[in-house]
Amino acid sequence: MSRLLIRPALFRVQPASLVAPRAESQRLFSCTSRRWNEEKSETGEAAPEEEQQTEEPEPVKLSRRRRRFHEWVREDGARFARPSQGTTNYLGSTPFPSNPLFQPRPPLTDAVRQEIYDTYAESPEDWSIRKLATKFNISMRRVEAVLKLKEAEKEMEMNGVPLQKKYAKGMEKLMGADQSVTPLIEPLVDIFPRVKKPTFKLVEEDAAFTEKDAAKALNRQPYRVLEERAIAREEAKFANARQNVQNAPTETKTKKFVIVDTSR
Repeated sequence: MSRLLIRPALFRVQPASLVAPRAESQRLFSCTSRRWNEEKSETGEAAPEEEQQTEEPEPVKLSRRRRRFHEWVREDGARFARPSQGTTNYLGSTPFPSNPLFQPRPPLTDAVRQEIYDTYAESPEDWSIRKLATKFNISMRRVEAVLKLKEAEKEMEMNGVPLQKKYAKGMEKLMGADQSVTPLIEPLVDIFPRVKKPTFKLVEEDAAFTEKDAAKALNRQPYRVLEERAIAREEAKFANARQNVQNAPTETKTKKFVIVDTSR
């Protein structure tokens, strides 16, 4: 009877640092088209020219308003690309074309504001607010504002706060602060219209608040009443003017013709 001898197999485990990584484990992610091109390059086959070239993006279709805007920028709007020297470069006479009543005065340059502050700091007893306003042709309130803002600026510099001086220079060009074309001349005292303080009235959310209630809260007459009075006043003026024209005496003017013989 034969004996079968089985010996146990010995396996030696090598450290992970000594095991060479497999080539397949190095590729974690690959694009299909890139992988296909690599395989073609390894085999010596070239990829088709159509796939090698990148597709050009389609041109963006502009709307009619956008096309008109680009045409305006190239033609009439080209002069608004850069600020004008010594004056403003607005679309109209004001920075807001839809609001022609808003006509702000140009600001002072930082150099002029610094000159006002230095003049006052040298001798506050000699240079009063009125004298500074008279010298620089500006209002007294503007002088007071310049001195207060310069004091705040000095305090910010002492606290290490950086000042945006380049931004201020750019805004001066856009707002016509150098005033070389039209110098700024202001009265010493600005007369502002009397504006009442805002009136607040608490009203429930579901309560009815009509224009009559608003007029009563403001101690004024409703707008419709004022409108009707204005219309009646204009109609009365027109009727009176028409009646005066009708009642005016009509003068008949007679013309005389003289025949002169110029053949002699």
